[in-house]
Amino acid sequence: MELGEIKLFLRVDGTDEDDLISGLQRAAEIYLTNTGVTQDYNNELYKIAIKLLIKHWYDNRETFVDFKTTKLDFSLESIIFSLKYSQVVTPWE
Repeated sequence: MELGEIKLFLRVDGTDEDDLISGLQRAAEIYLTNTGVTQDYNNELYKIAIKLLIKHWYDNRETFVDFKTTKLDFSLESIIFSLKYSQVVTPWE
């Protein structure tokens, strides 16, 4: 996914945080891989999961948890669950 697409989603202008955002993208890819999701930038659901993870980490750099972050986690968990189990191939396929 292009950095510009992520910055548009984050509503970030300029280049001051490009390295941070690129690092968050790599971390989000690793995170999803570790949950059992295959990297697939052709899948719009995968792309939104990447964007949500990046936005969550970008916006919540502090260490406390509140209702807002818990709600996002639930949405993201639902997307990850959908991605993970939509990639399961049954033996008869």
